[in-house]
Amino acid sequence: MKHWLLLCIIAVSISAKSQLIVGEANPYILVTNVLMGKGIATDSIIYTGHSRSCGFFENGLTSKLKMDAGIILSTGIAVGAKGPNDAGNKSTSELQTAGSALLNKYASQPTYDAATLQFKFTPQTEDIVFNYIFASEEYIEFVDQNVSDIFGFFISGPGIVGEQNVALVPGKTLPVSIDNINHLRNSQFFNLNLLGEKTLQADGYTTHLTANLKLEACSPYTIKLAIADVGDFRLDSYVFIEAGSFQHKTSIGKDTFICKENFDLILDAGNPGRFVEWYKDGVKLADTSQKITVTTFGTYEVKVFTNCGYFIDVKKILPGVADISIGKDTLYCGDSLHRILKIKNRVFDSYQWSNGSTADTLIAKKTGLYWLEIDRNGCKKRDTINLVLEPLPKINLGADTTVCGQVDIILRAKELASSYTWYKDGLPTGDTLMNLRATQAGTYCVWSRNKNCSNRDTLSVFKRKALSVDLGSPLLEICNNDTFYLKTNINDTLNYSTLWNTGAISSTILISSSGKYLVTVRDKLCNFKASDSVEVKVYEGAGNVSVANAFTPTHDGLNEEFKPVSDIESFTFYRFVIFNRWGQKLFETSDPNKAWNGFYENKLCENGVYIWSLHAKSNCSAGDKNFQKGIVHLIR
Repeated sequence: MKHWLLLCIIAVSISAKSQLIVGEANPYILVTNVLMGKGIATDSIIYTGHSRSCGFFENGLTSKLKMDAGIILSTGIAVGAKGPNDAGNKSTSELQTAGSALLNKYASQPTYDAATLQFKFTPQTEDIVFNYIFASEEYIEFVDQNVSDIFGFFISGPGIVGEQNVALVPGKTLPVSIDNINHLRNSQFFNLNLLGEKTLQADGYTTHLTANLKLEACSPYTIKLAIADVGDFRLDSYVFIEAGSFQHKTSIGKDTFICKENFDLILDAGNPGRFVEWYKDGVKLADTSQKITVTTFGTYEVKVFTNCGYFIDVKKILPGVADISIGKDTLYCGDSLHRILKIKNRVFDSYQWSNGSTADTLIAKKTGLYWLEIDRNGCKKRDTINLVLEPLPKINLGADTTVCGQVDIILRAKELASSYTWYKDGLPTGDTLMNLRATQAGTYCVWSRNKNCSNRDTLSVFKRKALSVDLGSPLLEICNNDTFYLKTNINDTLNYSTLWNTGAISSTILISSSGKYLVTVRDKLCNFKASDSVEVKVYEGAGNVSVANAFTPTHDGLNEEFKPVSDIESFTFYRFVIFNRWGQKLFETSDPNKAWNGFYENKLCENGVYIWSLHAKSNCSAGDKNFQKGIVHLIR
């Protein structure tokens, strides 16, 4: 059918079962590729109204419309026709567009939000038909209130005076309107749409109606399809016009579903005296009679030749209903069952489930046999499904485990099963018994399987490592004005305890005085212990420096060398020099550990007085280098 071309032009996602698909499209495409049947030429297509008030619909057979596809004209937004019916007074009042001069002639009050689709066409025969449905939010509260929305299909051309409305109540000359088709009058053509219904927004809609046009063959005509609000901008109405139904009238009829395999069905081209050709599934048949008898399923086409060309009508003869399926027999593993049983993307006249339900969907919560019998056009089909629930193997490895030192534990699946498969860190271990001996830290998993169902559990084994504490260098020299902390870097007080020889129990202590500091950290879980100590010296400036005034390099092992003595062991600068009384330099060093032995050029100096000088600076020194000088007596 032509409306499928629309899907090649506009991207549309297929909706779920019972969901009407509604979209927006160019009016030219809607007329030429959706509305028109084969063999009708159209031109001069004009649309007036809000751009979103004209659209298309599909999947209508699965909705209450029972009309496969087509175009929509609306006093609101076309896509507003899509359900669910969640409001009894839906309005798209923000459109605020103009009314229709044509519809104003028939309305009780001025019109607003008009949407009009106009085009010219040339029929090849005298009879043209198309099918439509009118729906509105004004049902049923505005029946006989003289403000109901209005629509009409107006034809003009040869043999017609003015513009004639062909949207009439079947068998009458009354125009189709809320006041003429409703729950009170002509109710055989009316359907109430209750709140909560899934597929359609309107509160009421007509049955399938047919517009019949009596025309002169091969002559040009103009038709206007129009709808508008009356009296205000409130409450939306819709006209659904069936795809491909704007066509020449024949007697071939709509698609037919037949329950039995053996049948005889007469197809009538419905145009006596005109030459016809018949086709089945695209293959031309030899019979050119107006009426033919068919006995097999398939797609039948009749091509009717006229004075100005030919047109085609199509009829599908299908099995009353194809085999249905509510699913395959299924085994579920677990303690509960929740299975939605339904037939996807198909709709039927009635449903009968094994538990007596007549809904199109059944939720199975128990094991057992379920069946569904459907009916469409008097044809029935049944399908059965068996649902079985088997409990999962119960398995519990327990909580994650921490091991102190060497890992050597037994992991137990506990519950008896037909098979076991063990994994460590995602890789199979090759073990297949109920219990596993774990000798390494890691994440262990076991799959336990019975006849049809399997279950798993996971446990992590952590290895607690021995403690280590490092306070840094064993000797630490700091200045008396420094802020310095000793840290264990173990801050987890939940699992570890800390004790300093000062009595402190925190992981960090502030140092302010010289001394030896010792800390011991204990692992509360595994009772691991670790200790470390540091000797701290606190000083200021260049420290306390003392220089003797005499030394005796007599090789008796006493007072043999001469150097300054300091409580500082590291200097940033150090220079110690010895001079004789004439200013001659006898000794110089930058190493605080080196001393003068009384020699100069490998000769022991004479008894006498010698001059020394000391330049020293440490990290704690302020300003320039500390300078001292004095004399020393060399006694031999």
